[in-house]
Amino acid sequence: MSAKFRSDNMSGTTLGKNLVAIKYQPSGVDTAIENGHIVVVGDLITGETDVRKATTPAANSAISTLAVVGGVAVDKTKSYNAEGDYTNAAGVATRAYRLKTGDFYAVTADALSAAADIAVGNIVEAQADTKAKVVATLTTGSTKIGTVYAIEGEWIVIEVA
Repeated sequence: MSAKFRSDNMSGTTLGKNLVAIKYQPSGVDTAIENGHIVVVGDLITGETDVRKATTPAANSAISTLAVVGGVAVDKTKSYNAEGDYTNAAGVATRAYRLKTGDFYAVTADALSAAADIAVGNIVEAQADTKAKVVATLTTGSTKIGTVYAIEGEWIVIEVA
């Protein structure tokens, strides 16, 4: 199953400077990435005027460099959306939302890594992966992305720290 993303109350939905065009390029190679995954936003790609290189975060990546991928929109005109509808193709520029304190976004569990059942109040932290990690207490040396604010059916709502 592919992860889904909702930009419930992300500042990038109304404030353009917090919305960024990216291509996911870990190790410099164009790679597909699912919605709802976390990336480090880097410099402009050579030859591009507004598309930035995105890479896999480390556990201690600064929150100011992180963004959540939200390029492929759910098509609400269909009664269903195919699994591939939520994956951003390799080499294709997609949008990502910079994480800003107080923002809210929602993802399905496929976008997260968790050792136990996810619960309201859990911490969402960065790890050396594009999936954010959900833990009961912040891991020493990890960057706190936010807190699980609510669970709405399949959706896990995250408030950005």
